[in-house]
Amino acid sequence: MPSMQSYNPIIIGFVEGKGYVNLPLETAQEDYGQFPSEYGLLSGGEGRRIRKTLNLSLGLSLIKLLEARETLNDTVARFYERWGRDFQADFDIALEPFHRRNDPATLKRIISANGEALETCLELGIAEYLHEHALVPRSTLRSIPPQDLLAKAQRILAKKRRNPAHAADRDLLDQAFALVQAKDLLVHMHGVTGGDIRHFGAPRLAMHADQIADLLWRLARHLPLTGVDDLQCVRGEGLEFDFTPRDASFLALGREVGDCTADKHFRQVDREVENIYWTVFAWFLDRNYQILRVLHDGELVMKVHLLPVVVSSGSADAVVLALDAIETTPAFREDTRASNSSLLERKEHIFSRMLDEVRRLARLMGIGYIYAERFSNTAWVRRELERLPEVYVPIGQIWKIDELEDVFELAKRICAAAGEEAPSSVFMELQLKNTYLQPAAASGKGAKPFAVVAGDKRLGVPMKRVVGV
Repeated sequence: MPSMQSYNPIIIGFVEGKGYVNLPLETAQEDYGQFPSEYGLLSGGEGRRIRKTLNLSLGLSLIKLLEARETLNDTVARFYERWGRDFQADFDIALEPFHRRNDPATLKRIISANGEALETCLELGIAEYLHEHALVPRSTLRSIPPQDLLAKAQRILAKKRRNPAHAADRDLLDQAFALVQAKDLLVHMHGVTGGDIRHFGAPRLAMHADQIADLLWRLARHLPLTGVDDLQCVRGEGLEFDFTPRDASFLALGREVGDCTADKHFRQVDREVENIYWTVFAWFLDRNYQILRVLHDGELVMKVHLLPVVVSSGSADAVVLALDAIETTPAFREDTRASNSSLLERKEHIFSRMLDEVRRLARLMGIGYIYAERFSNTAWVRRELERLPEVYVPIGQIWKIDELEDVFELAKRICAAAGEEAPSSVFMELQLKNTYLQPAAASGKGAKPFAVVAGDKRLGVPMKRVVGV
């Protein structure tokens, strides 16, 4: 990996008055970046040079709105309801399987069947319930701010459940604890759905289907719900897959994995790698950029960045499902103190299953080609990718299918909702177009090698044209 001082890959962006652009990172930072100090933020740390940051206003707005989930969800859902691009007509691909793993019709049926139980729990006054059952004194309840009641009640009840002095009340405490947890989940669902659990609109249901499915599954642990076995969500057993939710966990995923998308440079396992946290905000808004999580017994072990791109090849264009990055958690690496030897013994199996899941997704989308970026911070992932067939593609022939116009327009609405400065641009880094990650493998002509996961090599160029033979 090159030093951070020499790191200047081509990144993509959308600039007001110019449209879609491809620019070197340093040029984009100089022309369109902002200093964190302009927003009253500290810039960098000791030993790190002060420089401009991309997507700064957008990032601050997202972080602010994530604390008001209803506002953010409503803004995003309304925007994509009206955006209305027909990818089936334009590219002959189906993006619904890429946007969600759960069928909205199935969700609507399950919610309707359980609507009465959900609304009864949502309408229950927790403070009154705890007082009437002599679980928490009224004086204590009055001292708790309303917005903190559910969290505080869970801590109080959990402490009592652990105390042998309350053993006689264990059944009542268990029931109350489950009820408070259910209420907390329902409040969250209330924000996601926009306030009407039983009759919220189709755009909300389609946009947040997987979040709602996960909430229903977790609710079923505390309330007697029917039909939840039909939901596609993580149960915490064996090898499972899901899309990273568009909530605060999306922005924290890099920190959890320890890669270059961590929110702070010192949280990276590989400190010499350039930090690109600024691009996570653009990914967050882009519904055509997904991060597939790979979980083993409920624990995250790997993340896979996915997006459909158009590859121009001669007179024809083809849609390719791109694996833009494959990164693993410290426990699933061989070079960290947190390495889990029993997990690493299954790395080939887990990697193979992950590729099968990506191939399954591509089939549902109607895409026949899958190309993978060969660089990863995890050495054994690089070795696995090197075993696959290789294709060379000039980065200038790789196009993001929506060219970030939708992300830019949504970013303006997000910043307005947060009361922040309207952005004049939005930028995103794609490893697919980055020749700095494996400089020895790229030519001066801008072609780089990719691993062929599905399809053939016909979209690439002959190797002799890459190396100049």
